[in-house]
Amino acid sequence: MRFVKSEEAVSPVIGVILMVAITVILAAVIAAFVFNMGGGAEKAPTSSITAANNPDTPTYDLKINHKGGDTLKGGDWKLSVVRADGTAPAFVNSVSGNDLGVGMQIKIENVTSTLCVTTTCVLTNQSLNVTDVNIPALNSGTKYDIKLVHIPSSAMLIDTVVEVR
Repeated sequence: MRFVKSEEAVSPVIGVILMVAITVILAAVIAAFVFNMGGGAEKAPTSSITAANNPDTPTYDLKINHKGGDTLKGGDWKLSVVRADGTAPAFVNSVSGNDLGVGMQIKIENVTSTLCVTTTCVLTNQSLNVTDVNIPALNSGTKYDIKLVHIPSSAMLIDTVVEVR
């Protein structure tokens, strides 16, 4: 009987490298849990939001429609209306009670009085109780950049350009 010497074993150097790699990976995973790097951010709502101009109305207007998906709770969303040339920005911050649900609409329109043209912002069928509203009068032929942001998740739900006609 003859014994044959086998040299098919893993070398000690490769074994040490594998053990060090496993240790580093475990340390990274444990650090992620300890320092809370693994999450904690709120999940963005799933909503279908559109923005358009209605050329059939007598006043210049913008309409932001909630077509479907999750309801946006009041205080959790912010609307930005900025002229495409970067001038005259306007921000609408929702407050508690201003939930934006399916079928609801935010209408921004010019209102002409005997003294001047002002712009109003109305959440369909109820007064939109907002803060920091400073919307300049809408102008025909002007493009506006419309952004709707879900604040807790920092998710942009709509980012589009609409031309007022």
